[in-house]
Amino acid sequence: MKHLSLVKIFVALLICSVYIFCCAVTGTVKSIDNDVSPQTSAPSSDNADKLGGTVDFIVDAGTQGDVSSATSTESTPTSSVAIENLHFARPNFADNRVASSYRPTSAVLELTNKSSSSSSETSSEDEPTYSEQSSSSRPAESSSSSSSSSSSSSSTVESSSSTSSTTSEETSSTTSDGETSEPAELPNDDPNGEILRVTNGDTEVSGNAVDIITQIVENEIGSTFAPEAIKAQAVTAYTYVKYSNLHGKAPYCILKESTNDSVRTLVKSVIGEGIYYQGELIQAVYSASSAGCTASSKNVWGGNIPYLQSVYCELDEKYDPNYGIKKTFSLSEMKDYIKNNANIELSGDPSEWFVIQNHLEGKYVGDMMIGGNEYFVDNDGDKLRITGRRFREIIMDYDIRSSAFDIEYDAEKEQFTVTTYGYGHGVGLSQNGANNLAKYWGWDYKQILTFYFQGTDVY
Repeated sequence: MKHLSLVKIFVALLICSVYIFCCAVTGTVKSIDNDVSPQTSAPSSDNADKLGGTVDFIVDAGTQGDVSSATSTESTPTSSVAIENLHFARPNFADNRVASSYRPTSAVLELTNKSSSSSSETSSEDEPTYSEQSSSSRPAESSSSSSSSSSSSSSTVESSSSTSSTTSEETSSTTSDGETSEPAELPNDDPNGEILRVTNGDTEVSGNAVDIITQIVENEIGSTFAPEAIKAQAVTAYTYVKYSNLHGKAPYCILKESTNDSVRTLVKSVIGEGIYYQGELIQAVYSASSAGCTASSKNVWGGNIPYLQSVYCELDEKYDPNYGIKKTFSLSEMKDYIKNNANIELSGDPSEWFVIQNHLEGKYVGDMMIGGNEYFVDNDGDKLRITGRRFREIIMDYDIRSSAFDIEYDAEKEQFTVTTYGYGHGVGLSQNGANNLAKYWGWDYKQILTFYFQGTDVY
């Protein structure tokens, strides 16, 4: 019995040592954000449900088209980083969970067998565990709201251990005749054991890839979309988060606490697959809906990225629920938006207040004039050219769904009707478009992704 006690003590100490080592290897540490280009700031929680897709972007969007004088006629992008100038290494050793194992020596097995034969019965709780899989846990997350493809949701994510859903104990046991059985096969819930970081509301959260991506997908589109569209969203979200993490950023994403088993199964089927351009992960941005065609990164953020070009989406007008949405604003409401956010006092005939000067791609508004003005001064005192994007985001404070829009004035009702096409910035993957391609044309997730991110490969 003394020998058996020593064996138990030895095994217990060894298991503790292995567990501490594994936790140390797989733990996450916040990286200092030292990317060469600034990140677009996350919107306030009041606007989080009005965005319809990704909000972070590594290419600087803040200075596109800014002017320093009223005489300037050209919009000049600054602080942009071309994708071909960004290079990064493959994930290092610490990105993968380590499974360590200990197998008992013949001497230990002999002692265990002798002890078993001398005792009339042995509790299963006394049997030693010779190997275990390390696990990681998610910190508690704050509640916030976000837009899905056709509706917004508000959710909180509670603190929980990923062990119950993504890892299990790998054990070896000794049979009555002294033979050792093979350890149980590790579950394939998160085969790479990869840790991802995101910013959920105002809180940075880290967790295994399956958990993080499942919660993002659940919040973005839920379980009602076609399976191939859900897989396309999962690969896009994984690529978006992974790319950001490799550049020291935890991108803004809303995690939904309650997830559907079917969504989790689809995420697991593609987890670890990314979207690559010339062998490197891409900036895989997405929005709820396009506007009959997607928008190019050049016309939205100023960085001319080859795989973020405008593509025509012929199914949008017929099937997209966000195509042709009308919203009305009273005369006084519109005057307040313009005065409070653009510092422009409007007068005269309201039907002449808004003039759209050009379109960039399809229905996306390029330059426009408000009350005869081509520029406005924002609440930070910066003088900016009036564009469709700035009209939506700054002047209308995201109160219209897209920068692809028409504006009409009804003199009898004294109200404006803004008709929008699409939902969100419109660059990259269209979530509703992906669903339509899968549902009506039978496309799989790789066809969908290489359509929206042209020139890319998925693997």
